[in-house]
Amino acid sequence: MDKTCPITKTLTHFSKRWTLLVLRELNDNGSMRFNGLIRSMDGISPRTLSKRLKDLETLELISKKKFNEIPPRVEYSLTNKGKELIKFLRHLDNWVKKFDVR
Repeated sequence: MDKTCPITKTLTHFSKRWTLLVLRELNDNGSMRFNGLIRSMDGISPRTLSKRLKDLETLELISKKKFNEIPPRVEYSLTNKGKELIKFLRHLDNWVKKFDVR
C-alpha cells in the first residue's frame, strides 16, 4: 500500500502497542488519571503510556483536563471523535466474530 494512503496512516497509529488498549480503558472507565491507567493496564511502562496518551491527544481522540490544584491533577477521557472510533471498532469486532477471523 502507498504510505500516503489515509488507511495506511490510520493503521500505523493504531498498530502501535497499547494504543487500542488505552482507548478501551478510557471507554470502559470514563475519565481516568495516569496512575489509574497504569494500574489497569498490566505491563505498560509509564514512558510508553505517556507516549500513547500524547499520540491520542494529538489525534484528538482523547482529551487531557488539567485541574488547578495542589498536587496537580490531570484526567484523560475520550473525545467525541474517540467515541465514534469506539463505535467503529465494535462493528469491526462483530465482523471478526461473524466470520470467525483469527
